[in-house]
Amino acid sequence: MLIVDEPRRNGMSDVGPSPADRLAEEILYQRVQAWLKDRFREAELLEPGAHVDSAVREAIGKVMQAYRREAAIAGTPGLDDPAGLEQRLADRVLGFGYLAPLLADPDIEEIQAIGGRVRIYRHGRWELVEHLAPDDAEILRLVRRLLAPGDRIDESSAEVKSTLPDGSRLTAVIPPETEQVTLTIRRYVVRHHRLADLGTLPSEAVALVEAYARGGASIVTAGPGGAGKTTLLRCIVAAGDPTRTICSIEDVRELALHQCHPAAIPLYAHRANIEGAGARTYRELMRTALRLRPDVQVVGECRGAEALDWLLAAATGHQCLGTLHSDSPRGALRQLGTFAQLATEGINAHAIGEMIAEHFDLVIVCGFGPDGARRVTHLFEVTGLGKDGVIDGSDLWVLDPETGYLVPTGVRPRRLERGAWKPQ
Repeated sequence: MLIVDEPRRNGMSDVGPSPADRLAEEILYQRVQAWLKDRFREAELLEPGAHVDSAVREAIGKVMQAYRREAAIAGTPGLDDPAGLEQRLADRVLGFGYLAPLLADPDIEEIQAIGGRVRIYRHGRWELVEHLAPDDAEILRLVRRLLAPGDRIDESSAEVKSTLPDGSRLTAVIPPETEQVTLTIRRYVVRHHRLADLGTLPSEAVALVEAYARGGASIVTAGPGGAGKTTLLRCIVAAGDPTRTICSIEDVRELALHQCHPAAIPLYAHRANIEGAGARTYRELMRTALRLRPDVQVVGECRGAEALDWLLAAATGHQCLGTLHSDSPRGALRQLGTFAQLATEGINAHAIGEMIAEHFDLVIVCGFGPDGARRVTHLFEVTGLGKDGVIDGSDLWVLDPETGYLVPTGVRPRRLERGAWKPQ
């Protein structure tokens, strides 16, 4: 991994180790790697036991001593932070390498390594980690070390999705599917359980959403990736009746509803193993969930034919909450209908539209404000099925593009006024 020395720029992260230690680290890393190739198989280094760990640390110490002797004889600068350099080398060989301090930072929400450039998402902004420039070989080694048991990546399987022990989501792609080894880690960060703590909704809008949630309304949370859909969904669930039984379906452990709800039952979808067995789909888990008699059915991310099962759950009296990818309320409703039509049951579009219009009440869209920070951009109430099968509805609150604040449109919520749910 080349470690470059660039001046700090606005919005960028700290420069890291000193220039002398950066140069020394790359030289020493190559020497340690050459020593390892003669003594250990790659598999032993991906999951190092106590013997390998001890031997590697001893080798790092000897290589560093030799380097310092060479520097003293040549009259060149030594090491500014030997202990820090030794730990970084051990992390690169035995642990998570340059990812270790990034994974340890609770403020970092996402990490990307793309073509030798490492970026982090922190405090609502992307930052370039200037002193890191890993090569493809090192990124791939780290990916393989991070993968969960049963997951793999190689030329015959050039893409992998995996879950880290802390629940973070790892996605990696390698050639020939792309030009360079690419890694993305979305951190498992649970900071908020209350709508009022998010800072993206005015107090009046918080009261409105809480009224819908308490009353059993079915709510779709939409938006692009990274816009805060899952966090908002978690807060909507928390705003409801705490005595309910909640069943959630995800393929990545993000919602963590069981941590704050006494009757939350998480179910997790997963792919088949290398023998092609053991897969559990969203549709199968939806049927399992309904057998558990939940009051609330939560779908972490709706993206396929499970939408039909979700609609049927809403039609049979369950409160349905979940997310999907869309950048507008009407787009989210169309997307939900399109997904439902993917089911093999072959239910026609008009019948699906009727179910959505009758049993889903609110669409909340997340996005980004003019400053790039996460914002709620729409609170949209579904009011029924209109002409030509188009689902009718109205924006109750929208994001003002000039101020970046969510503002009311003046439209009164009709479904709340029916008397089924009353805001406090």
